[in-house]
Amino acid sequence: MYRKILLANLLTATLMVTTGCGSKQYFSPEKTYNLSTQNSGDNIVYYSRDGATLASGKVLTKDGSVGFKLPKGFHFINKSSNLTLSADDQGNSQVINSRGEASSIKFPKALIAGTIVGKQLIFLLQNNSFGVYDLERKSVVYSNKAEKAYAIDTRVANPLQIDNLVVIPTLDGKLTVLNLGTLKAVKEMYVSTESTLNNIIYLDRIGNTLISATPHKVLTVSNQGKKELEIGISDVIVDGGSIFVFSKDGTIKKVSKALLVESEKKFRFAHFSVATVYNNRVYALDKQGYLIVSNKTFSKYKVYKGSEVDSHAFISNGKLYYNGEEIDLNRLNYE
Repeated sequence: MYRKILLANLLTATLMVTTGCGSKQYFSPEKTYNLSTQNSGDNIVYYSRDGATLASGKVLTKDGSVGFKLPKGFHFINKSSNLTLSADDQGNSQVINSRGEASSIKFPKALIAGTIVGKQLIFLLQNNSFGVYDLERKSVVYSNKAEKAYAIDTRVANPLQIDNLVVIPTLDGKLTVLNLGTLKAVKEMYVSTESTLNNIIYLDRIGNTLISATPHKVLTVSNQGKKELEIGISDVIVDGGSIFVFSKDGTIKKVSKALLVESEKKFRFAHFSVATVYNNRVYALDKQGYLIVSNKTFSKYKVYKGSEVDSHAFISNGKLYYNGEEIDLNRLNYE
């Protein structure tokens, strides 16, 4: 009996190899164009939703680089109110002003997301605890803890201020709306409830519409209620009044605030590392180094070929950085 089971298992394994079952398939565009790159000599060592930290300590945000370098072991978290927030893996954090002067904060766990609003730092820690730290009192004035998260996507969204409220995204797919005046939670909602990789990777708003996403779902909330789009997500970008969803199956969707599809295009087997909408063009980098440049309706596009993506990629002020290389997006077109 044992020999029969072993033979059956060997036969199944052989069939899986010969038929290609379970093998990963890759984006293979019919026509590509050469991609001009410039060697920056500086690799990305830490990547988050709103910034990238390079090996030299230089920081890239979506709007460009900050005017100073972070000390060794620290990485960028967020920039708000002209203050830069950084952290290391041991719970140490720094608030740095425009002159590069830093004040230190010690948390019990590593800081992975945060936003400064006035004299308050709204924080999220590695163990999924969150709260408000008063920068003048130098103490935590509000704290809470969400459910334990076992695995997360590194693109953790930072808290979002809306008037006197702040929306805090947690690692278990939940949004907590906190009143900064009373320091009381006024609303909680789940974006999705998957067991792993379920943290909030995108949080923004268009007018009165709140937009959030996990790797599994996009959720919008407005006066018209909640709208949901369940799809495997690589990235989400808001541009004007539209939302661009880059899915794990290689599809790019342009959707409305109500998540109704306005335009879409599937690039078969593309696996997006990073994407943006810049100067009325859509850019999406496949992990093999294929850079798609398209108009916003996807009726026209070109595919450029660069080097395979080895680690992190980030787009800052019209330039794409990865593998120690810099690519000027302004020089690329879809015509």
